[in-house]
Amino acid sequence: MDHTLTIEGYGIRLRPVRMDDAAFIVWLRNLEHVKGRVGDSATDVAQQEQWLKTYFSREGDYYFLVETLGGLMVGAYGIYDKAGKTAVSGRWIIRRDVPAAIPSAILGFNLAFGALGLEELRASTVSTNLPVLSLNRKFGLEQVMIEPGASRIGGKPVDLVHFVLYPKEWAKARERILPLAKQAETQIREWERSQPGTPCVQ
Repeated sequence: MDHTLTIEGYGIRLRPVRMDDAAFIVWLRNLEHVKGRVGDSATDVAQQEQWLKTYFSREGDYYFLVETLGGLMVGAYGIYDKAGKTAVSGRWIIRRDVPAAIPSAILGFNLAFGALGLEELRASTVSTNLPVLSLNRKFGLEQVMIEPGASRIGGKPVDLVHFVLYPKEWAKARERILPLAKQAETQIREWERSQPGTPCVQ
């Protein structure tokens, strides 16, 4: 399958995950603002590497690292369970100190409805993950149902809020949020320049 898809804009890029990203993924998925809001994660690098080995041979699964244009890793995003013209959007985690959420969503959804040719994108969010629930609605996703106890995270049942997004609704939402993405781009570039050991980024 194609694990070479890369897309960039608004100060960041989505590039395919690599085996040497395992340590960053473990760190990212165990941040305090993430715990209990995404599915159970590998607890160490070896487990994450094992998961990645399986991922690399799986069809219909696209996992990306979100990084600045200078190569600093700031998050992750995935489009998976692709079947025909539908797929799931998820594995979306962004560091809290970098305003890369809106830019990464724009790139991800553009990829979904562009190069991947999707006509439907589904998403499920833990009911307590209020920031992502709010962003989902801002991005034009339509809430279709709440499923009580649909998953278990950390051994505890969690309710999932299910959403769906179609190309027409995404096109409308995209126009509304483009100014926010351009503002975020400036902030991301400033953040990147402020990082120790980072060369000046134009």
